[in-house]
Amino acid sequence: MAVATYILFVLGCLGATDIALYHSFSHGIRQHPDSRAELIVHSLRGPTYAVLFVVIPNFVMQGVFFWCLLLLFVFDLLISIVDFALERESRRLLGGLPSGEYVLHIMLAMLFGALVTAVCLEAGAWRSLPTHFYYQPADVPALLRGVLVVMAVLVLISGIQDALAAWRLYNMPERATSLKEKDQRLQSGGR
Repeated sequence: MAVATYILFVLGCLGATDIALYHSFSHGIRQHPDSRAELIVHSLRGPTYAVLFVVIPNFVMQGVFFWCLLLLFVFDLLISIVDFALERESRRLLGGLPSGEYVLHIMLAMLFGALVTAVCLEAGAWRSLPTHFYYQPADVPALLRGVLVVMAVLVLISGIQDALAAWRLYNMPERATSLKEKDQRLQSGGR
């Protein structure tokens, strides 16, 4: 799955840019109680992509394993849909979602579609073969496969950090809720 591996690498690089530039540097969402739900969703993406970074460039997945890979893609699609639905409210008090992040998300979505397409075209015949899972590296440089293993570890760590941040923020009141309550008290005469 050479083409799928190259697409996955670009997808991983852009995803890392999203995490570093927008989630960490620009908004620091791991520090904001309003971002709890978004962090929970992000924590699911870490192990999802850790599996993809290791499996796609290194293994043949026939029969049931191929269908499991497709289910993992569906799971990631659901993560993206929920993430997009949560981001607006999660980032409202942080100035909203920057235009650059919207554009990056569009590019990531297009690359995800290309990845799924490449997997289906390169390995679609695996779906009807007897169930088997074995090591057979894609026809890509070993260095690229090694980089993807490092990316797998890093995205898994990022997912764990998101889960821990969501856990830490769990008992903190959301700022949006606090502001709404303050506005309601002011409107009701301070009671």
